[in-house]
Amino acid sequence: MKVKYSLSLAVFIAGLCSIVYELLISATASYFIGDSITQFSILIGIYLFSMGIGAYLSKYFKNKPIHYFIYTELLLGIIGGLSIPILYFIFVTFPISVLQWSCYTVMLTIGLLTGMEVPLLTFAFDSNNYKNFLSNILSLDYIGGLIATLLFPFVLLPFLGLFESSLIFGIINIALGIWVCFCISKKLNFISLAGLISILFLAILLSFSNHLLKNWEEKIYKNPIILNKQSPYQKIVLTENNEKDVKLFLNRQLQFSSKDEYRYHEMLVHIPLLWVPKAEKILVLGGGENLATRELLKHPNIKQIDVVDIDNAMFDVSKKNAEIVNINNKAAFNPKVHLIAEDAFLYLKNTKESYDLIIADLPDPSNDILARLYSKQFYLLVKKNLKKEGVFVTQSCDVYFTNKTFNCIVNTLGNVFQSTKPYQTFVPSFGNWGFTLAADYPLEMPKNIELAENLSYLDASLVQSSFHFPKDIPLQKTKINSLDNPFIIDYFLEEWKQWKENANSE
Repeated sequence: MKVKYSLSLAVFIAGLCSIVYELLISATASYFIGDSITQFSILIGIYLFSMGIGAYLSKYFKNKPIHYFIYTELLLGIIGGLSIPILYFIFVTFPISVLQWSCYTVMLTIGLLTGMEVPLLTFAFDSNNYKNFLSNILSLDYIGGLIATLLFPFVLLPFLGLFESSLIFGIINIALGIWVCFCISKKLNFISLAGLISILFLAILLSFSNHLLKNWEEKIYKNPIILNKQSPYQKIVLTENNEKDVKLFLNRQLQFSSKDEYRYHEMLVHIPLLWVPKAEKILVLGGGENLATRELLKHPNIKQIDVVDIDNAMFDVSKKNAEIVNINNKAAFNPKVHLIAEDAFLYLKNTKESYDLIIADLPDPSNDILARLYSKQFYLLVKKNLKKEGVFVTQSCDVYFTNKTFNCIVNTLGNVFQSTKPYQTFVPSFGNWGFTLAADYPLEMPKNIELAENLSYLDASLVQSSFHFPKDIPLQKTKINSLDNPFIIDYFLEEWKQWKENANSE
């Protein structure tokens, strides 16, 4: 009876560990390769397929099912525990295609071993108890999976990160195998000794995890890292080189470089204010580092600035990190500024506030979560919260290398608002960057171009020229991006892939 209860608990823990490995590998692939929908879909498919193969193969191990279950747990612990460190190493060392196939191979192996777990345990009991025991085993396995899916976003990712989580659960998995072995044989044997050595190895890696991660990530980001933080929503990294150039990365994507960010933020903020010079109430969507806020505070007539960012960790960085506080001129501390940690889509849906100007300072639409913030439905919510004479502006990606993405944003806005007016400028760290104005009245160029004082880049002549697009940057028709048809993801990923292929061939 004690053995039965021990094995039931073992299935619960095994189910938990296996789902954690699946989530860790899928998240790592999404971070390093991008296109989270494709990565999660394919890797989950491989995991389920290989579980079926593992369940089928388990019938060839009926003669000693408990022993093979122990071997399975030890192998799962070693492979699952080392999976993320190995994938990190491959990403730093080899081409991205090698990483992609490595993710598939590791997931296939973990799925095969996971698929063998439940059948092996059911083989261990006589036919009289088979049905009841099978139902108990399956229920515990599924409950373990549920616990894993709750632990991953709320505990593992924000507090441990991917690297340490894989090592810790590898140790738990191996310890489970040793425990089951001891419950059966009542003594430590060769298998238990091998398991203890494996645990020791993983524990040593865990103790050096910070050092390993620091070395690998500095190779990834190519500059010394001054902040490395995993929030429930994203990985936040700040780097600083010898020239005091501070760069912000979110999930490895560059968000700004302090040497030229003023170009981007002056264009984003001061140009739309030409159409609403008496604006008093502003909404910034994204921009948790408060650099757009810094520019808005150059206009004394503005009385209220609401900054909505889903990640409260970004607000902490904007107020507590010395380098960012210096760059944003302590904008986050200004009494006019209200920091709201909420999803931009939900905030617009639920708020009763209306604004003179709404600014979308959001990351590029590289995944389904971000693509919804460039959808027709999102822009309808923006329109709902704009005053009658209000203006909306959004960053619109690189106008040259991601031209379809840029035009998709312009065209989707044009499907919602009466008038749109795209413009662009050159930002050395990014290229020719696009922006789009939108309003429910004709956006005629203001006769008097009066800009705020103390600007580092923007002047009246640049305002005029920014609305002119060269012949090789076409304004073309595209599909309209919506929640149920997020075409912008396909445009962006296709163009980004093409850009990387061209860059690698040079």
